[in-house]
Amino acid sequence: MRPAFTGTAVGPAVSVLSPGLWDIGLFFLKVGAFSYGGGLAILGFIQDQVVNQLHWLTPQQFLDGLALGQLTPGPILMQAAFVGYGIGSISGAAVAAAAIFLPSFIIMLSLLPMLERMQGMVWMTAALRGISPAVIGVIAVAIIQMLLHAIPDLITGLLAVGTVVAMVLWRLSPLPLMAGGAAIGLVLRARLS
Repeated sequence: MRPAFTGTAVGPAVSVLSPGLWDIGLFFLKVGAFSYGGGLAILGFIQDQVVNQLHWLTPQQFLDGLALGQLTPGPILMQAAFVGYGIGSISGAAVAAAAIFLPSFIIMLSLLPMLERMQGMVWMTAALRGISPAVIGVIAVAIIQMLLHAIPDLITGLLAVGTVVAMVLWRLSPLPLMAGGAAIGLVLRARLS
């Protein structure tokens, strides 16, 4: 059964209206091969490409996948499986998940024998120190872009700020905060209806 959202056009200029498994696999293979910095940094790139460039998902659909991904114990890169599922059902999810992880396995297996020698190289240490701030910048831009769609009104913004404050000051677990936010959202939605 096909998911509720499809790879149809949501914007005026769309290069790929209905991508196939090959398109999904090639895209996520490139993401896995040419991205650095972990899941959050790659997430910003995926969001820009699948929402703004390729128009495979809407911003809200991308956020829905991100929210669902936070409920699972898997890595954040499983957002690729959500995107793949949105475009190509179960087979799209499998191709996207395999393609995004394949480059890291190949790179690690090929570099593992040289890893100890590389750790002591001055130029490698300097390169990694220079890349780290860039990764933080990419993560910050991705969060700002997603915030515009994740916080559509004042009440949602106040709940978001309250959640961050509760997590920082009282070190509360995210699960009760998520349940509380869902309950508040249901009550407010019932009042507005």
